[in-house]
Amino acid sequence: MLVEKLTPEALICAPRRGPAIPNHDGTLALYTVSVHTIGGETLKEIRVMNIATGDSRQLFDDAKAQDATWLGDGSNTIILLKKGGEGITFLLAIDADKSPNDPYIVGHISAPVQNLKVKALKDGSVAFAVVALADPDGQLFNGEVKKPTHTGKWNSYRNLEKYSIFYSTLSKKEDGLWKIAGPLHNALANTDLEAPISMYEPTDARDNYDLSQGGITLAAEEPGITDPMLLGASDIYYVRLSSFATARVHRPVRIGVHSTDDDGYSSHPRFSPDGSLIAFLRGSISAFEQLRIFIHQIESPKAIDLFDMITGKKWPLVPSGFEFAPNGHALYITADDTGRIGLYKVDLLPSAYPKTLLRDGSVVSYYPLGQDNNERVLVTSSNLVESSIYQIVDADADHEPITVSAATRSGSKFGLSPNQVSEIYFEGGGDYCVHAFVIRPSNFDENKKYPLALLVHGGPISAWYDSWSTRWNPALWAEQGYIVVTPNITGSTGYGIEFANAVRDNWGGRPYDDLVNCMEYLKQVPYIDTNNAIAAGASYGGYMMNWLQGNPLGRSFKAIVCHDGIFHLPTFILQTDSIGGANDFGGPPLLWKNLKGLERYNPAKPDLLPNWKTPMLVIHSEKDYRCPITEGLGAFHTLQLLGTPSRFLTFPDEDHWVLKEENSLEWHRQVFAWINKYTGVAS
Repeated sequence: MLVEKLTPEALICAPRRGPAIPNHDGTLALYTVSVHTIGGETLKEIRVMNIATGDSRQLFDDAKAQDATWLGDGSNTIILLKKGGEGITFLLAIDADKSPNDPYIVGHISAPVQNLKVKALKDGSVAFAVVALADPDGQLFNGEVKKPTHTGKWNSYRNLEKYSIFYSTLSKKEDGLWKIAGPLHNALANTDLEAPISMYEPTDARDNYDLSQGGITLAAEEPGITDPMLLGASDIYYVRLSSFATARVHRPVRIGVHSTDDDGYSSHPRFSPDGSLIAFLRGSISAFEQLRIFIHQIESPKAIDLFDMITGKKWPLVPSGFEFAPNGHALYITADDTGRIGLYKVDLLPSAYPKTLLRDGSVVSYYPLGQDNNERVLVTSSNLVESSIYQIVDADADHEPITVSAATRSGSKFGLSPNQVSEIYFEGGGDYCVHAFVIRPSNFDENKKYPLALLVHGGPISAWYDSWSTRWNPALWAEQGYIVVTPNITGSTGYGIEFANAVRDNWGGRPYDDLVNCMEYLKQVPYIDTNNAIAAGASYGGYMMNWLQGNPLGRSFKAIVCHDGIFHLPTFILQTDSIGGANDFGGPPLLWKNLKGLERYNPAKPDLLPNWKTPMLVIHSEKDYRCPITEGLGAFHTLQLLGTPSRFLTFPDEDHWVLKEENSLEWHRQVFAWINKYTGVAS
């Protein structure tokens, strides 16, 4: 696809590539591509790429296929799930070495299942596991035959039937084709556990369980919690299996940690290649974003902190993910780092310190380039002008990464260039500096002045990254004719734990002061017209749009866009699907216990509402359970009653994010029509 300029239509229709997964010997990479036709369908392909040449070919084209991965048996066989009628799921295999690459049915499962994982076993069979709902007897539950009961959670309904991990094995038939060797077994039968965590979150649940020769490790919420402040606390469990072909004999064992925090959030469990270690991420209840890596020897009583008790050297960055090197003696780690997601490697030795492997753009995935390759890694990443890059990174050398494939050739297929992106630092609301990305239009002329688009990220503990997005894409906004500034204000990750934590009990304090100072700084930039500015944000960024409305900075903007924001903070806490945040408001987030703390930065305080004079587009979707639609309606009705120009846009079939392609196109058209009207860009 080649276009002269990035437009909403081009963004929606552009191919979207998934991460590249190398095969056993590092010669081929498996990946997915989806392409949408406006007014039509979305086509989904499974493809393989020759890593040496970058050439690729299609293996399979089916919108109902998911979770494609290498079988891992030393061949180039690919295994995947395909949805069938009446809730049946088919397990398919494709031999990537054959032509034509006709898939064949390995077997079928009589329920909707997802999140497929496989592990080649020493006896020549292959263990596989999937996630599905279980009925009260622990058997597979087919929700398309018998409708599940449910309550609201994040962006979908939470079923009263529990999710569980079901496992079995694959074996070869006489003709050399694979088959499901026996019935599926529930790894959590006769327990109170539901796993993996994140089944109702906008993340890949495969990240929260793993397989080894001897069992399954998984992240599960702590059962029986009644304290609302501890809801969501989770632990790592080990399920020892005598065989993947038989039912579980040993009960899941909770892995304890050497830590002062009894309760916390644990995730991302990983077996070492030999299965002797389980490593995982853990953050405390009071500061969930302060993730640490813990490592547990299967036979030891508790897991220990990697940097405290193994390397003995502190690391200022906070890990967001990791994987074992093939030899099990090192970890590859990702971490937020000054608006980027970098890749690092650390040996599991005393005095070891993480080595930077890649700190350009934002890493999406990383795999050893072959089952026995401890030096080279196949990395998928993106940046603000490039949607997908596949690169080979040498962990033990200092030469530049080798680019295997760049989907848009550094943005050139969209008319974009890395030269459009720069960075600034300005004084924040205290004794610190704030970092921001600046994105200019592709036809930028330094002798002209451009309107400003100031974008505020969600979270509040999150960040703007040097990464591609199909939802909030700064380059797309810039191509409308704006200078786009994305400041990583107080609460942003990648700038030290203290900077991220400073947003607690300070939602409308330091972050707001940072934005005030940002605008003052931008007044000195000759090509930015701060008198012709708009502001926009979603989630916490939407909260900040409402907070701006009631405070003086709100008058600095010609128009505002508030997506899924928070209007009345005290009652929002009681309506959201995730009650918590004991440290966010100086006390419990309950208005009968901490009304003063909740009112302190409440956008709907009566003395602030009469100030809401800036034209605002309010967007809120009906299936958003994290920030319920009543928050958007409250903001919109306030604006209407004040006579402030305003519109309300809703999507009945969307949630906290507008993900369906046609809806996303309409979202962009409405947003740009709104801001362009008030800045004069439309004319």
